[in-house]
Amino acid sequence: MIKTDEFSSKIAVLRPAMIKFARMQLRDDSLSEDMVQEALSVAVGKQGQYREDASLSTWVMSILKNKIIDYYRSHRELVSLDDSEQAIRIDSCYQAGFDESGHWHEASSPVEWQGNPTEDNLERREFFQTLQTCLGDLPENTARIFYLREIMGMEVDEICRDFDITPNNCYAILHRARNGLRDCLQHNWFGAA
Repeated sequence: MIKTDEFSSKIAVLRPAMIKFARMQLRDDSLSEDMVQEALSVAVGKQGQYREDASLSTWVMSILKNKIIDYYRSHRELVSLDDSEQAIRIDSCYQAGFDESGHWHEASSPVEWQGNPTEDNLERREFFQTLQTCLGDLPENTARIFYLREIMGMEVDEICRDFDITPNNCYAILHRARNGLRDCLQHNWFGAA
């Protein structure tokens, strides 16, 4: 077993990545700092439960993810899922891409997004920075629900319970998020007009 001081030093190196992750989820610097500090404290306190054959980074990040999920569960009454101006804009931009018969307008049809299998890490990193920016441009709760479902892998039923919404509402929010991300990525990454 690793000594506590050595263990604390190893997890302290993960702090910047944890802060970045928490800020993206919480959109509040102070709350992000608190969540990361709590997660680090839990990790040190549960050091004996860490299996050295597992990735320390994955283990500590999963503690942080659970802290963030617990925060949203305990504060769900503060979350408003009313349509915001941004959500309405995303819906109207999406609807404008179709004609009366429900077919894509040629100018609005999706551009084929093909990645080059030999792309270097810099391009991949730039893409994910753009994706993170696009997530930040979505309405807060739309981005939060998308992230919980698509990145953290929460089931729709669990999201519905935590946010006190119906499955249909959840799917509508996810649909808006995907359309908003598609639009943002086409304009900011793929260069389509």
